[in-house]
Amino acid sequence: MNLATSVIVGGLAGVAVAACGAAKDAPYEGFSASKFMRSPIIGAVEAPIIASLFPHVAIPLIFLSTIATERLTVEVYKLMRAKSGEYIPGKFINGEWGIEIPKPRASSSFL
Repeated sequence: MNLATSVIVGGLAGVAVAACGAAKDAPYEGFSASKFMRSPIIGAVEAPIIASLFPHVAIPLIFLSTIATERLTVEVYKLMRAKSGEYIPGKFINGEWGIEIPKPRASSSFL
């Protein structure tokens, strides 16, 4: 597979991920073009790497592998940001998907 083909396959894999993610999260978090474009860009970078490591693999498998590596990359990045304290995932700001987080009850002391 040549470089142009692998970039296109990776970009399309990223668009598929971004479209599904936007359909799932946009009603709760709003739509962000920068978040949407993140997946196609990462897919377009990762697919040529996958295609160069596995040159005789069929295009559908490169497409699916790109989806998997893109998800791993983005989720690990978001986890690292959340652990650093600078980022709270949008669905958890007001409770998971808008469901109110119950406040902890005042505990009584046993001592």
